[in-house]
Amino acid sequence: MVARLFALASLVLFAAPAASAQTFNGQQQSEIRAIVREYLVNNPDVLREALDALAERNAAERWQEIRNDPRDFAVGPSDAAVTIVEFYDYRCAYCHHAMEWVIDLTRTRRDIRVVFKEFPILTNASMEAARAALAARPQGRYLQFHQGLMNHPLDQELTSADIDAIARHAGIDVTRMRRAMDDPEIMRTLEQNHAHAVDYNITGTPGFVINGELIPGFNQPMLEARIREAAREARTARR
Repeated sequence: MVARLFALASLVLFAAPAASAQTFNGQQQSEIRAIVREYLVNNPDVLREALDALAERNAAERWQEIRNDPRDFAVGPSDAAVTIVEFYDYRCAYCHHAMEWVIDLTRTRRDIRVVFKEFPILTNASMEAARAALAARPQGRYLQFHQGLMNHPLDQELTSADIDAIARHAGIDVTRMRRAMDDPEIMRTLEQNHAHAVDYNITGTPGFVINGELIPGFNQPMLEARIREAAREARTARR
């Protein structure tokens, strides 16, 4: 009912005159506007409910978009009850601290899916490392390379030579990786990741989105509490 009223209100109040003129004449349009306006004035909760429903739908669509982006590396079943999307920067100290916890989830929790999103915002080295990780992904050694980049000491500069050495140690063909880094699709992916971060008001790293809810920073107790909550919500929704 709310959705139908909202649709009608949108049609008569905001539709282009050319479109509405095909069905209603000017007097009819004015009468309908008056009826809808009076109803909404007398029943403001209806419009509020409709706007809330629209916001929920948009949030659900936004969540499906970031959790199912085929350009991202992910570990875990696509139908997992809980999905965690991590936005990270390879030169971020808190991302380094979070890595072992994240990797442990991928190894021990078969009911969780982890999606990895490069979000280089700190240094030029962050950007080069993110481009390299994306470029190397088709070679099938993403997680090994990811861990190597995260394990590089933060008190040491991360140079191009370092990135190549880490890639080589992870079993990656460096020449092929470097060639792939020039693919425009790499930058498009990073731009899309930034757009997704903006959608969730992520301004720093790491940022964890768990079943659509942002947990900023690395607070392990808070993250684990949200995982438990998300799992309960998923079980309830499936009943």
